[in-house]
Amino acid sequence: MDWTAVVVAIIGSGALSAIVSAIIANWKACHKRDAGLIAGVRELLYDRIKHLGKSYISHGSVTPEELEDLIAMHQIYHDDLKGNGFLDSLMATVRSLPIKNEGA
Repeated sequence: MDWTAVVVAIIGSGALSAIVSAIIANWKACHKRDAGLIAGVRELLYDRIKHLGKSYISHGSVTPEELEDLIAMHQIYHDDLKGNGFLDSLMATVRSLPIKNEGA
């Protein structure tokens, strides 16, 4: 029996196992970091949409550009970031506001 081949096989299998374990650990760390970033962005966008929506409702009107921006933010929040439906009624109220001219 060639002991060198046996020793190389044992060392190689241990090294391969360590490499695979390191790759999996790195992937899990990246996935956890990405999930945290997504959750943070979702919360910030939720807060911004809620703040702006309440502000427009308080003023009683919204400009076309403000409405367009708010709708875009809500779509990203809702569709891309899997936000809940808590902002849907706020958005419906904002959409029903009178549209004012930017110069007025």
